[in-house]
Amino acid sequence: MFKFLFSTIGQKIQIAISGLLFSIFLMFHLFNNLVMYTGADNFNSMVSFLKSIHIIIRILEFGLLAIILIHVVNAIITTIKNRKANNGKYAVPANPPTASLNSKTMIWSGSIVLLFLIFHLRYYWYTFQNLSKDANFYEYMSIKKFGFLGHGPTQIFYIIAIFLIAMHLRHGFMSVFKTLGISQSIRSNILKFIAFIFWGIIPAGFIIIVLSIRWGFI
Repeated sequence: MFKFLFSTIGQKIQIAISGLLFSIFLMFHLFNNLVMYTGADNFNSMVSFLKSIHIIIRILEFGLLAIILIHVVNAIITTIKNRKANNGKYAVPANPPTASLNSKTMIWSGSIVLLFLIFHLRYYWYTFQNLSKDANFYEYMSIKKFGFLGHGPTQIFYIIAIFLIAMHLRHGFMSVFKTLGISQSIRSNILKFIAFIFWGIIPAGFIIIVLSIRWGFI
């Protein structure tokens, strides 16, 4: 079992499953952020409740960290293997000329997404950790300082990063279908629509929130 996990197919499965779990996290994270549209009191109450169950939240955060590490480490190892295959005995290159732009740049878009997550954690997660549960969290969401969504250049950075996340997820879902051996007929219907929810609708929801803060709707 251990040997299989670190085989090429095993690592692809790890990348696929960790990517799916991260996508589910993004869905719940969007639901939390959408509470801002119901007003400051509701949003502050929600964050205060999450802080009141901080032990459970901390366990979930460590789980999310493990998911990200599994995804990143296996993606790097797989990329290195592919490049060695390109320069070695294999006649078929890891990224053939017919490969899409997304597939050729997955490691780079993934790297930018990782930097964005670190940036997001530095300003929002770290700030919220150091606020009391009675703080005005709603106000901090749109504060006009670097790193926060009330700051113009930061808004642009967030929109670009979210777009890259969407493209990364789109190619990721297509790869998941192939890795798990899901047939083309099934992939073309229900699962393809579900994939669109994760790589299209959910990222669009985050961008709409950024624009809503920009235009003063939040």
